[in-house]
Amino acid sequence: MGIADREYIRNAPRSSGGIASLRGWSFNTWLIVINIAVFLIGGIFFSGAGIPVVFKQTIDPQYTGGQAYPGPMLSASGMEIPDNAKLPLGAAVTRRLFDPATSRPVGVEVLIVQDPLTAYGHFSTAKAFGGFEVWRFITFQFLHAGVTHLAFNIMGLWFVGGLVEQYLGARRYAAFYLVCGICGALMYLALNLIGYVLKYPMGSSLNIPGLLFDDRHTPLVGASAGIFGVMLAAAFIAPRATVSIMGIIPMQMRTAVYLFVGIAAISLLIGTNNAGGEAAHLGGAIAGFYFIRHTHLLRDFFDVFNDSRRKGVRAKADSGPDSSRPTPNDAEIDRILTKVKESGLHSLNDGERTALRRGTESRRRR
Repeated sequence: MGIADREYIRNAPRSSGGIASLRGWSFNTWLIVINIAVFLIGGIFFSGAGIPVVFKQTIDPQYTGGQAYPGPMLSASGMEIPDNAKLPLGAAVTRRLFDPATSRPVGVEVLIVQDPLTAYGHFSTAKAFGGFEVWRFITFQFLHAGVTHLAFNIMGLWFVGGLVEQYLGARRYAAFYLVCGICGALMYLALNLIGYVLKYPMGSSLNIPGLLFDDRHTPLVGASAGIFGVMLAAAFIAPRATVSIMGIIPMQMRTAVYLFVGIAAISLLIGTNNAGGEAAHLGGAIAGFYFIRHTHLLRDFFDVFNDSRRKGVRAKADSGPDSSRPTPNDAEIDRILTKVKESGLHSLNDGERTALRRGTESRRRR
């Protein structure tokens, strides 16, 4: 997508209040800044304060319990490491598990040293479901496994996030993004939980394509689930807008987005190394496909502080800087859509963009 196609980022209407209006930044800009800041804080400021987190357990199938051995951990070389030892980020250590009743060993677990933000914020079946640490459905969306992982996700937000925020408005875009990320985690959780139950408690040897037989402690991090939802929304809003894949191959937005979704689905079915991440991508994409067509459901996401179902609050939530303008008629909307089809999204001026958004929302409410 060329610079001209990103004009909506510069000309997006400002919110009259709330999280997106702080210092004049859009919510999408804040998403980018927060993701980068969390990555830098975790990797720089906590570089010497790693926390060992369970990454994988191997337990005797006949034994379902097991407590940590009351002693030092072991390094890869078999060297004993005190529990209070300072370990570098990314280091892997093992810990023996034993039966407290008989003191016999029943297995081992592998621990990965993580910075505190990742240790307490990543998503896993064991932590979010088994430990009922529900905040992880949100926090994992702001964590990344490396610079490349972060860079690709930031690029996704930069290219299409502004378009979707302009269409939905800051408040609904925030709800949309977070809901897509949560649904990505739910997809990962469901496939991992089913795979774990089949493999361990039931002892099944079935290898069903699409299920995740990873250890239930395997961490999930990244903004990709929410971004896949945003991509599906962009494909709905501007399906024929031209984008450049890898900066080389021109392709319609709709074609490019569904190509990425197809790759994610195939990767999940054949069980690639990132099958868990692909499951989250698909969960976010499914949520994005649904909620961009039912945006009224996003209105109540932030009802923690007020009830948007009350007439006054709902009217305020639906209003915007252009709420007093009349809804454009069908002929005007058809003219604008024809212009987008023939000349691309970047050819619209501010008034046409606003008219397109208001007219589209009006048609959905009919």
